[in-house]
Amino acid sequence: MRARLTGWRGAGLGLLCLILAGASMAAEVPPLPADREARFLGVDTCGSSECHGSAEPWRNATVLMRERQIWEAHDSHAKAFASLGSDAGKLIAKNLGLADAGQAPECLVCHSTYVPVAQRGPKFRLDAGVGCESCHGPGGSFLRTHMQVTSKHATNIAAGMFPTTNPEARAALCLSCHQGDATRRISHRVYGAGHPRLRFELDTYSVLQPYHFNPDADYRRRKPTASHFSLWAAGQLRAAHALLSQVGDPTQSRAGLFPELAQYDCHACHQAIGDDPGYQPRPGLRAGAPTLIDAPLVALRGLAAVVEPALTDRLRDETRSLQLALGDQVQRAAAIAALNRTLGELETRLAGRAAQVADGRQVARALNAMVAAERPLPFTAAEGAAMSLSTLLLAEHEAGRFADGDYARVNKALDAVYAALGDERTYRPSALADAVAALDQELQR
Repeated sequence: MRARLTGWRGAGLGLLCLILAGASMAAEVPPLPADREARFLGVDTCGSSECHGSAEPWRNATVLMRERQIWEAHDSHAKAFASLGSDAGKLIAKNLGLADAGQAPECLVCHSTYVPVAQRGPKFRLDAGVGCESCHGPGGSFLRTHMQVTSKHATNIAAGMFPTTNPEARAALCLSCHQGDATRRISHRVYGAGHPRLRFELDTYSVLQPYHFNPDADYRRRKPTASHFSLWAAGQLRAAHALLSQVGDPTQSRAGLFPELAQYDCHACHQAIGDDPGYQPRPGLRAGAPTLIDAPLVALRGLAAVVEPALTDRLRDETRSLQLALGDQVQRAAAIAALNRTLGELETRLAGRAAQVADGRQVARALNAMVAAERPLPFTAAEGAAMSLSTLLLAEHEAGRFADGDYARVNKALDAVYAALGDERTYRPSALADAVAALDQELQR
């Protein structure tokens, strides 16, 4: 993952902006594309040879006009439906008792542009996977405006195009499947059937996408362009709010004998403790108790350390209180309310704070300190911290605050962090702490 990240040529060059496209996560995000009551025209309409599937670039066009070819050849979203019919997909379906995952709504909501039949246009194909309209919205609402010679981004958005350029909106859209929401739910039952563990960090995954647009000066003139930092912060905040919402959802609090365990850290139970002689429970938590995947809350402590240091310890203590209160509905609700208040304060301070030159580096260093102190950091939080360090330091380099030679040294230290992270089977907190300490030394040079 790290090698692919550093090879990206990057959108959003320029000054690092901490102000998140207008305000906090409390700002209203429009309905997600698949939840809208409008006509979905299908990839064959959006990506026809006369439009975004053109074999030749258009004269005076402001976009590439070959977006479909890029999506089909390089984007895993195009293969999302087909994966349901793979050997792995068939095995998961069998374990779930499904005759055909390609006909099962619980799979289709994230492996396709799944909308009611009445909303599907004549060229719409469910088997096209996660296509154009899954992200940009139903073409039937904005196509007429979009095709005009005088078309502008603002008029397209006003007509119904989804604002993927807005960090909060993009975070809500991506996390709806990559973390789940009220409509698109991941469950421990699905994991138990063999589904890969969901993992996500908004800016890292955005960077790894095959870009079907050219973020040149003309693009930045026509559309708002979020910095890496804005996307990272928006993603962490949205993920934290989504986690608290899922944990507090009374319909999900009990599913059989246990709570819905998909929000819990797999490695709190599924780990080879005997293979790690240095194993110990996380600080402040009970040994053997299932714990939430609190990676975004951990990462946000790094942001708080720079934006509003007084909130850092509060986030840590309130997160631990939530972990300890999971078995008691009243205490759990109180802990969730406290965390939501603290996140709201953090968002308010972030939205009203002007960027400072060393912010990205300082947040990275705060994360380094947290990894060193929070032993043992669970794998999910360590994985999130590594991705956060990557995106923060890449942003610093692109903003011109690392010379190429200095960034080469930092990048080598980042590679060592990823090597120490390894995977669920090889991860050792002490090795990661050592690698992060070495990275911090490079950042101090």
